Formats: sequence, C-alpha cells, structure tokens
Amino acid sequence: KAISGANFIECLNSVTPTGIVYLGLSPYIAAFSSFAEDRGLAAQIVARFLNPGKGQAKEINLAHFTDTFYEINGVGLTLQRQIAAAFQAEKNYTIITCDQLTRPQQSGVQNFTPVGVFNLPEYPEQRLFHPPFLEILNFCYVNNFTHILAATPGPLGLAALAVARILELPLWGTYHTALPQYAQYLTEDPSVAGMMWKYITWFYQQMDAVFVPSRSTGAELEEKGIDPAKIRVYPRGVDLDLFNPAKRNGYLESRYQLPEGWKLLYVGRVSKEKNLQLLGRVFKALLATHPQSHLVVVGDGPYLEEMRREMAGTPCLFTGYLEGEDLAAIYASCDLFLFPSTTDTFGNVVLEAQASGLPVIVTDAGGPQENVRPGETGFIVPGNDETSFLEAIKQLLADPRRLKEMGQAARQGMQGRAFDHAFNAAWKMYQQEATAGH
Repeated sequence: KAISGANFIECLNSVTPTGIVYLGLSPYIAAFSSFAEDRGLAAQIVARFLNPGKGQAKEINLAHFTDTFYEINGVGLTLQRQIAAAFQAEKNYTIITCDQLTRPQQSGVQNFTPVGVFNLPEYPEQRLFHPPFLEILNFCYVNNFTHILAATPGPLGLAALAVARILELPLWGTYHTALPQYAQYLTEDPSVAGMMWKYITWFYQQMDAVFVPSRSTGAELEEKGIDPAKIRVYPRGVDLDLFNPAKRNGYLESRYQLPEGWKLLYVGRVSKEKNLQLLGRVFKALLATHPQSHLVVVGDGPYLEEMRREMAGTPCLFTGYLEGEDLAAIYASCDLFLFPSTTDTFGNVVLEAQASGLPVIVTDAGGPQENVRPGETGFIVPGNDETSFLEAIKQLLADPRRLKEMGQAARQGMQGRAFDHAFNAAWKMYQQEATAGH
C-alpha cells in the first residue's frame, strides 16, 4: 500500500520492524535447517544398515497448509470433507491453518493463533492471517511430515514454502481459486490482476508438483508460465448420500411458501466474480415469457444486499447460507441449476446439483464445463452471453420430458464420483508422486 502511494518513508518504516523480527528468528531457523540435514543423514544410515521395509513404498505423512478452512467457500468445504475422508481411510494427513477465533478441537486439524490480521477492504468476509512461523516450523519438525502441500498462495502458503525449504521437504501445491480474475472483479483494476498473475506464477513455479481441479485450469497456468511437467489434474467428488433426488419433498413450498412454477437455482457465494449480475438480467428477461418462474439464490457474500435491491419486485428468493439437509432439500426441490460464473476452476456446486438430479447450465469458461455432458446432463453456453444463457433456459423449460431425462442422466453420471472414492484416488496420486521422488 505504501509503495502504490509512493510513500517510500512509510514503506521503510513498515518493513524495518518486520526485518528485525525475522532477524531475531534467524538462529532458530538455521537450527531447524541443521536438524533437518541431520535427520536426513540418520534416515540414510538406518536405511543402509538396518534396511527396514525394503521394497515397500513408504506411506507419506502430509501437512496441508491453507489460508482458508473455517470460511464458507469451496476450498474450505473441500478441505473439511478431505479431513473426514482421511480419518476414515486412516491416512497421515494434517490441515495447518490460522484463525483468530477459538475453534473446537478437530482431529487432523492444527489451528494456530495468528500474530496479526489484515482485512481486505474489497472483500470484508476474507481476512489474511499472519502465522506464527516459528511455532509452525517446530510443529512440522516434531511431527516428522514427509511432504508439504500448499492449498493457497497467501501467508500460510508462503509459510508452507519456507517450511519445505528449511526442512528440505518436497513441496506440492493445489490451485483452487482464480485469484487474478477475482482481483479484477473486486478492484476493477487490470494492473492489480496483472500483479496477481506475476505472484501466482512465481509461487507455483516453486512447487515440485501443482495439482489442479480441471484441464482448463492447468492449461491456463501453463499459458502463464508454469512448467507443464509439474501440472497434475486430480479428481474431485461429491457426497452422493447427502445430495440425492429422493430428497425432493416440497421444501420450498413448506418453508418459504413458494407457489407453483419453475424453480431455477443458484448456489454459491453471492459475489460479483460469480457473474450474478448477468444471472439477474437473464431471469428478468425470462419472466416476459415464463412469468411463473422463480429464481432461488442460496448463499451469502458481499453482493447480496445489492442483488436484493436489483431483484426487488421479481419472484426471486434469497435463502442466505444453507448446509446439510436443508441445502440438499433445496437442490432436489428445484428444476434447473444455473451457474453463470466464468472464474471458477471447478465448481463443486455443479456436481452437487447433478447428484441431486438437476440439469445444469454453465459457461464455456473455467472448470465447471468439464463436469457437464453437453445435451445429456446440461448445456454449456458462451461466457458472458446473456442471449445464449436465456435461450438455453427456455429450451429446457419448453420440454419438461427432456428436462426430466437430463436430470436422471445427471444423477447417473455422478454415481462413480463419490467423495471418498475421489479422495482415495487423489491420495494414490500423492503416493505416486512421493514414490517418484517429486
């Protein structure tokens, strides 16, 4: 902030205390680096003379660093499910995160109290926590992790990078969120997006392997300069028991007194980077020919109040954030799922909708399109094209039989993508990377 305002004296004043702090930590950091070398030498001696487990692949002990875990977003929810799946599969998997609130103890989750908090004025719901680095370094050394995985490129991601270098551990990364595009939407400043891309490219180029949720995301990173030899597409799954067509139970009529008519659904963060302005315009245009349609928006976010005002006077229901059985009932009780985003790297909600028996309409930008069979489980339309989005909706509503058949095909297509199966497949990829020495 100081640099952007050309306040170089202020910049110097900001950097100097930080430099002094890390200078004070340097002897401890050097000691841990020495410990790591000694541990490596000891392991070589044991392997050479005692030869334990010869011919067997060593099970990895993975520390997964993330700047977001307790927040309501796709990354946090995915990591919460992964912890549950890892516990069931008895894998050596630990989430390392930071949060200033006192959270209940959870097996496999290590939450550190931050030494500082930076609030993002453009995104009040998201904060950056400055981690207690020496505590985290000590925790990783004591727990003898074999691999470090950075889920996010924020302060915890930088801590993961430093820990991996100091303890001489392999470092992997996952790219979940299109941060440069988000920065563009939130600040409306192309230079900020350009700076973010430079940082993202530098950060992920430090990794031994980069796991991405979709081929399009991998191609984008490759185009920006990430070594394609590092990029791996890993599987993602969905809870097929929770999200199920059998839960269609008239929930919207009983809970929200919604009258008869087509029920169109959006689930996700209510934020401008999800392209909800376009969704609002499309729905208003749809009402001219389908006045008995209802738009159901499930979620919360910085655009919620503004979107409420823009949709005032239309049959648009805002439920706020929902989870569990309430969310599952909403999915199953609607007729069609709409996802206009052009910035998502995957789109968990697209899987949840299809598992619930809903056809989906997504754009041809980002990862969600890779989870749709065009013409069978939904439609893929050009990004930011209101006319194409509207026509796709009208086409499906004009043919209820096809709408139902596509919903059934959507559910059938999700049958092989149960979340625990996806986690086990991802863990197998991690084990293969470790065996290959990456």
